[in-house]
Amino acid sequence: MGTGKSRAAKILADGFDWQLADTDRMMERETGMRIADYYRAAGAEAFEEKEMALINRVRYYHEAVIAMGGNYPMTEKKFRLLSEHGLVILLFAKPCRVGKRPTMDYSDVDGYVRQMLRKWTKWKDRVDLVINTTNTHPEQTALLVARYIDRHHVEFVERN
Repeated sequence: MGTGKSRAAKILADGFDWQLADTDRMMERETGMRIADYYRAAGAEAFEEKEMALINRVRYYHEAVIAMGGNYPMTEKKFRLLSEHGLVILLFAKPCRVGKRPTMDYSDVDGYVRQMLRKWTKWKDRVDLVINTTNTHPEQTALLVARYIDRHHVEFVERN
């Protein structure tokens, strides 16, 4: 949340000429509502179900960058689904970078962001790459990911 993931994902996808699957934008298109409005109207459980349905669909995309919404914490099931066929990269930023977010508790922004950071922190040792984007432009983030892909000789398998 607030890491520049959507912009970095677009830059990366454009640079590799891959598909871009931004789950927040997809959810907005499919529900006809902004993320914040859908979250408020449908509730946390329906929001997570919708996000799971999107992940189940986009995880099979070939040559794609998937920007998974940062408004809802990672779960073991989401992690397993996303890591089965691709890299999982965790972007994080200090609370000062976070603007208006759909699931945020505005009575305690700093506390809310720290709580979300704690929920995401447990994944740091399990993901393929971790990037602190606090002082990083999305172009730099995309470049760091591209270098990782190149250094580790990541390639898509041939489609049948």
